[in-house]
Amino acid sequence: MKIREWLNENKGAIVFTLVVMLLGTGAYFALGITEEMGPKNVNPAVFDGIQYKVAFAEDGSIKIFANAKNNALARFDAVEGGSIPEEDSMTIGSAEAGMMKNESLFAKPGDSLTNFFGIDRIYIGGVLKATGSPVDDLHFLGTNNFNKLNGEKGRVYSKLNPESVPKMFYYLGIGETPPKKFVLAEGSMSGYEIHDLGGENYYPLIVGANEAKMMREEHLFSQPGDVIRGFFGRDVVVVGVLEETNSGLDMMHFIPLAESQIG
Repeated sequence: MKIREWLNENKGAIVFTLVVMLLGTGAYFALGITEEMGPKNVNPAVFDGIQYKVAFAEDGSIKIFANAKNNALARFDAVEGGSIPEEDSMTIGSAEAGMMKNESLFAKPGDSLTNFFGIDRIYIGGVLKATGSPVDDLHFLGTNNFNKLNGEKGRVYSKLNPESVPKMFYYLGIGETPPKKFVLAEGSMSGYEIHDLGGENYYPLIVGANEAKMMREEHLFSQPGDVIRGFFGRDVVVVGVLEETNSGLDMMHFIPLAESQIG
């Protein structure tokens, strides 16, 4: 049988196969089904009841520690070790683990750190698979070690947006000194004050480099001075964007509102 004849006889099946392949490919990208999970695919259960402490290394780098439910952490894949911190261990997000390895703080699970932010000795229990979400910047600790750790509670918190995507916030009061590596690439700290616009209060918002990129892609703002109404239940003015730091600061929203003050 000639190729042309075979194609004519089977063109219906061929077209059907091509349509299925195209639809499957479209669904693959539309649903975000990729090898590396994106922020929309992170199970929000890990943020249910999560607690945070923030501390800073000697060079001013931010370190964010979290105490989450074990059954939620069990849903994450670990590329090394395990996903759940034991009594004497710590599980680390992929981005933070990469930085710690580059600084020769550890090489593999089982290695230990001494005098670690008030903890005499702690072992590296595991490194989580990259998620493209704030999870990548976190150190997960068990309850006892979380309580021992020298860090500030109430400064950093997370909220889920209407699509259940986690967003990180840093409470920075008006007139407070920002963290050491807090450097503006756009905008000015002079705008970090309550703005009276038409008789309504608008709160100042400064965003990290990566978060600013995502917010711009979603057309939430274009440049400093833009307002966002109903941002987690509050009206805000974007007054600045931070320089990229390759740390947890890049995902932060700096705002003079505590966790209980926004939705």
